[in-house]
Parts: sequence; structure tokens; C-alpha cells
Amino acid sequence: MTTQRPAAALLLVLAAAPSAMAQQSEGDRTPDPRVAAVLKEANLPYQIDNGDFRLEYDVDGVRGQRVWIDSETAKLDKLEFRAVWSMAARGKGAVPAQLADLLLRENARMIVGAWQVNQGKDDYLVVLSAPVSATADAATLAEVLQVVMYSADRIEKQLSDKDAF
Repeated sequence: MTTQRPAAALLLVLAAAPSAMAQQSEGDRTPDPRVAAVLKEANLPYQIDNGDFRLEYDVDGVRGQRVWIDSETAKLDKLEFRAVWSMAARGKGAVPAQLADLLLRENARMIVGAWQVNQGKDDYLVVLSAPVSATADAATLAEVLQVVMYSADRIEKQLSDKDAF
């Protein structure tokens, strides 16, 4: 997707990406070979999930966490970004005010990424999404992946005794 928009529009584009990426169908989109090369260089195993890259992490020997890297990118002038994201909660209905308040307070602490709620008709999904350069090197991408993974697992653990994501 190539557009020239203000930074706020770029963030909205990246924020919308995870809701579409939560589907589990294969083969609809082509994986970005740049991501595959960087993941190979970093020795990070992955699966292709609807054209995106899904990584399964062992957090602490007991808990796990899935993190996605979008193949689709957004452009802002000469800058090209993609989202690295992970889910932390899913619920029925509208997001509870107490949860929305928690996520806003957490966003103030975040250095990389932001919490967002993808609201559907009957349910919501809590996602941590971090934009990263589409040309990030292996070390940078691995670091962003770890930040997203640990942060999403921390909030998931805080909200539930389950390890669903």
C-alpha cells in the first residue's frame, strides 16, 4: 500500500492491520521475502499465516506467546513500515471501561508499540502493535519481536489465568 499521508494516518493504517491478520487461512497474500531473509539471518523459526509471518515463543517454560509480522507495509513519503503485533485478550461485547483505562495507562509506559482494541460487532480483541521499518535488520527486528512478545504476555497474564495467545 503506497500513500503519502501525515504520520497520524500511518499509525491508523498500522493499527488496523492486526484485525485483518487474525484470520487463519493460508495463501491469500504473498509473504514479503525481505522478512523471510531477516528471520533466516536471525535464526528465528516461523510459519506463514495468510501471507504474514507467525512466530511461536516460549516465554518462561510454562507460557507461550504468538507474534505476527505483517508482510503488507505502509509508506509515508520515503519511509516504509510494517506492523509487528501480538494478542493479549479477547472478549464479548464492547471493551470494558476498566480495561480501556488500563490499556491507555500502559500506552504511556510503552517505548515501542501501542495497545489497541479492535472492536467487532459482537466482540473485541486487545492487541499490542509496534511499527518497524520494512527494511529493519535482523537484530532490530528480533528486539522488536521480543518487546512485543513479553509485553503482550505480561498483559495477557494480568488479565487472565489462561495462556490463550
